[in-house]
Amino acid sequence: MTPDLILVCSAYLYPIMTLSSTSLRSAFIVVTSFCLGRGELRAQEPTPVPFPQASQHASVKQRVGLTDFEIDYSRPNKNKRDIFGGVVPFDKVWRTGANGATRIKFTNAVTFGDKEVAPGEYALFTIPKANEWTIILSKNLELPYKQEGDVARITATPVKVAEELETFTIGFNDLRTDSATMFLAWDRTVVPIKLRTNDIARVSEQIDAAIKSGKGLDANFYNNAAGFYLDQNKDLKQAAEWIDKAVSQKPDAYFMYSRKAQIQAKLGNKKEAVAAAEKSNQILESRPERDESAIRNNQLLIESLR
Repeated sequence: MTPDLILVCSAYLYPIMTLSSTSLRSAFIVVTSFCLGRGELRAQEPTPVPFPQASQHASVKQRVGLTDFEIDYSRPNKNKRDIFGGVVPFDKVWRTGANGATRIKFTNAVTFGDKEVAPGEYALFTIPKANEWTIILSKNLELPYKQEGDVARITATPVKVAEELETFTIGFNDLRTDSATMFLAWDRTVVPIKLRTNDIARVSEQIDAAIKSGKGLDANFYNNAAGFYLDQNKDLKQAAEWIDKAVSQKPDAYFMYSRKAQIQAKLGNKKEAVAAAEKSNQILESRPERDESAIRNNQLLIESLR
């Protein structure tokens, strides 16, 4: 019996207790039968049966550099239909999925196409055309679309592909430290959207702040900072200094010697690069469990420098 039903029955039973014995019995039977009957009816109510949606829900998460992206949408199927210019009309706003408005959120400021957009959550609308799509970010997260909610509008060029994609898909490709390509794909159409973050500048500022802080920095910091400068082709002489500080603190870290070899090779110091790669392999080969892939990578670098 539910709590609300118990309260109702208590309200009926309390006055009965003031009646005479004969009246009390009759009234008690009536009220008790009512309450038990109500409880039985509640117990017999069927449990809701969940049914799958034709366009199923999906959530996509992707980190680009230090920026987290998340897309929440539903994925309709082609089902032998004509999609763009058919099920999805040209020159009309599309919710970019099914069921509800598609949503995208990101944790840091992003250049969306050629528009700067603040971190937050937005609805993703599109206007498909045969040769050009309009991509819209809106602060209004619900349907219907309202143009006054536009935060950014960009254009993108659709690409025709040979392979037919049955289910509408949103994803990420070409992941870099500070950029990626988000794509919308369905049927034989793929629409790429360029995304760029400010993470390289942000990390550079954080490295500078850590160095200037005067605090003791460990080997992992110097190794990661050197690797970041190597990957971004920034001040390789500074990267070489940092990796030397790293290996001085952790002289048995083979991966730090491998990184040192890469930095020296990029600086054109072949002798130092070969020595570092050989040191890395020496450490690797002394271990009970050999990392053959790491050994091979070092060997390939050595061979490329001779």
